Amino acid sequence: MPRACRQRREGGTRSRALATLAILLALVLAGGCSAREPSGTGTGGATDRPTAPSAPPVGTSPPSGNVGATIFGSNVWQEPGESPDQALARIDATYGPVPIARVFSAWMPPSWQDLQSEFGHRELVVSFRLRPSKVLTGEFDEELAAWFAAAPRDRDTYWAFYHEPEDETERGTFTADAFRDAWSHVAEIAASVDNPRLRATLILMCWTAADQSGRDWRDFVPDDGAVDVLAWDCYAKGHDASTYADTAALLEPARAASAAVGADWAIGELGARVMPGDDGHDRAAWLTQVGEYARTHDARFVAYFDAPIGGAFRLTDQPSIAAWAALVDG
Repeated sequence: MPRACRQRREGGTRSRALATLAILLALVLAGGCSAREPSGTGTGGATDRPTAPSAPPVGTSPPSGNVGATIFGSNVWQEPGESPDQALARIDATYGPVPIARVFSAWMPPSWQDLQSEFGHRELVVSFRLRPSKVLTGEFDEELAAWFAAAPRDRDTYWAFYHEPEDETERGTFTADAFRDAWSHVAEIAASVDNPRLRATLILMCWTAADQSGRDWRDFVPDDGAVDVLAWDCYAKGHDASTYADTAALLEPARAASAAVGADWAIGELGARVMPGDDGHDRAAWLTQVGEYARTHDARFVAYFDAPIGGAFRLTDQPSIAAWAALVDG
């Protein structure tokens, strides 16, 4: 599956967060919800750039079970030479503005100053990757507590610790037990700041829920009831390059797995390469079918993976662009 397209530098982040922790926690206790810290993102996150174009304010998300509540968005891939602001303006002009953006970090989550500057007032799905063994030592507790404490309280933030852990467990990088324990540890930190708009999100691969994968998705899901949203990264192609995946066959096992643990479901990454001979109309039809399934089955959100990582997933043909824009607008 495609890997993260946003990197974060480790150096300097820990010292800055520790230095500002007392101020952040004091602000939260006093009722303040914003935080300011120096930029540490590896994608040109300068703190003095102008505020990015903002999506219309997003109100309280409808409760699960409200058909039509699904929101559609995208990640924000920077083309060569583009600034973050220019990339977001292009995405908004193409599809939106998108009400939810998918953010990847290969380290700690980006600072809220950077996120607010880059994405404005819109909901975010923020994934970050820290080695589970280090998480369980408490090494990152203070930094994570400060980040969660600074999260907005007027809109949802879907935070996801270590999305797609399955391949790493198969490589022996860490065990499924270590992942579950670390995810629960992070969830406890998030819960401690008492922000109901922080949505504890666990993201697995759609492939993991399929019988033919040989995997058991339950290996990765804590049984403590802390998962608010069990989301899935779903791609159209699989091993058969001649057709797009049947929508129900692709999504139903994942949706059912989320329901089985009492969590909402969502699609953290959706991707489809244009099949040979397709001018984009077939892919557009497939995207529309996925959107209809997501809405009918009450998905929280669907984020398209609009990046050239792991394949030509970007939507560059007009039929596909129009189909996704219609879902975003809907």
